[in-house]
Amino acid sequence: MGEKVFRLPKDIPLEEYPSPETYLEEARRLVDQAQLQGLVLRVMGPIALHYYFPDHVDLYRRMERLGERVFTDIDYAAYGKHRGKLVPFFAAHGYDFDKDTMMYFGQDRHIYFGDKIPMIDVFYDRLDMNHMVDYRDRLEIHPYCVSLTDLLLQKLQIVEINDKDLKDAMLLLLAGEVHEADEAGINLLYLAKRMADDWGFFHTSTTNLGRVKAAMEKVAALSTEMRRTIGGKADRILEAIEAEPKSWGWKLRARTGTKKIWYKEVTDWG
Repeated sequence: MGEKVFRLPKDIPLEEYPSPETYLEEARRLVDQAQLQGLVLRVMGPIALHYYFPDHVDLYRRMERLGERVFTDIDYAAYGKHRGKLVPFFAAHGYDFDKDTMMYFGQDRHIYFGDKIPMIDVFYDRLDMNHMVDYRDRLEIHPYCVSLTDLLLQKLQIVEINDKDLKDAMLLLLAGEVHEADEAGINLLYLAKRMADDWGFFHTSTTNLGRVKAAMEKVAALSTEMRRTIGGKADRILEAIEAEPKSWGWKLRARTGTKKIWYKEVTDWG
């Protein structure tokens, strides 16, 4: 057999492309296998939403969030302390790491590829894009996925949020419960405290919650009751964020506002 060649998912013909079931099964299998070796992998992205909300998968499709390929990769969060062990772990399961992306992203992110799944993206300790989502000490909340709180933060941190990410946030707010603990659902207290220390993240997140409320009106698959639920939870989160006492640093940065760039500019690879 020839050497494996990394191809971006969009460059793979549909007739060769893995089925959604293959992605779902492999994502879960790798988490289980990692656990046997004392390694922590937790799924992010639309696969995580399928695991959390199986009863909403049909709605997810009708929202026109999922394209022909449904999934483009498996996204994982992992602990940086396991970084060195995960390279041989993935190799043992038929996946090579892409040297170019490892050089590009340093130690924060690894991309793996293989015959079964064309691309596996692993983020270590944090998702450091426009704003940082910190996973340290938070990956054991759910046995297969990052917490609902962190899934929502991943969407709220995007400055130039697109239609797909807005729809992911809508599904999270529709199906996820808002509580004051991670184990029960979206952790209102954690969200509010995170925004109280970082004006930039606060500004991007509150702006995006407003965008979710505006965009949901154009999603035909959502009923009036569903829109009411999404809007109500978004308002509840906004109220909690606004009410949380702000740090001195937050107040100082708020004086400058958007006159100065408030987020990290990122250029994704590929």
